Amino acid sequence: MAITEITSPPPAVATHRATVATSLPPARGQSFLRLVSTELRKSVDTRSGRVLILAILALAVAALTWQLTHMDPGQATFDTFLAAASTGVQLLLPVIGVMAMTSEWTQRTALTTFTLSPRRVRVQLAKFVSAIVLSVVVLTATTLLALAATALGGATTGNGTSYAGLGGSLAGAYLTTALNVVMGAAFGALIAQTAVAILVFFIAPTAWTLAGPALFKSNADWLDVFGAFGRIAERDLHGMLPETLTAIGVWIVLPTIVGLWASSRREVK
Repeated sequence: MAITEITSPPPAVATHRATVATSLPPARGQSFLRLVSTELRKSVDTRSGRVLILAILALAVAALTWQLTHMDPGQATFDTFLAAASTGVQLLLPVIGVMAMTSEWTQRTALTTFTLSPRRVRVQLAKFVSAIVLSVVVLTATTLLALAATALGGATTGNGTSYAGLGGSLAGAYLTTALNVVMGAAFGALIAQTAVAILVFFIAPTAWTLAGPALFKSNADWLDVFGAFGRIAERDLHGMLPETLTAIGVWIVLPTIVGLWASSRREVK
């Protein structure tokens, strides 16, 4: 039986390989901005994502149309039209956050995503940011619709328009919308199943808002996140800063932290 002798490459070849290896640029991970843009594109690339965004805008148009056809005598005020247009936004925009966090697990793409980007918490944070960015874009479109409806209402009635408190109204709307979307994303990260996460997101805080006052009277305000959102939107905490911060901490901060921890340890299949 012949024995093949394994020899090492000539010194010149070895030197060439070493030179090529050291001349290659170091491998770099994806930037956080790239992760955010990728997650943002994934949110609008799916049929469900596009349908949800269109549904939000359609609800805003329907609410503004109803407001225009049922206006009270007097000036057309921007606050009134923004409140009408924001109803569907506040209701459905958090679903964008839920879907952003659960898509990897429900669509079974987690293995691909976390192989390309092994640092899971970084990817999850990018999902949070992309959900907030998308919600800001949708809310901006809704705000433009509300501005147009206000101008149209003033021209139709002939009583003029009022944009008093425009900056404060927009600040409150954007802040409460961002908090609402983050809460939805936190529930999505915690539960990882879209249908269950959406169900819990809508039922749990609503159940507390309805049952809490009957059981704990005024102490229920400490966990009433919708009350906290209302005070933030009005830019007036009514002397309830501790209650507001506690409600946000329990319903938003805590689920976010636990959800990120659970996502970083969840089994990838």
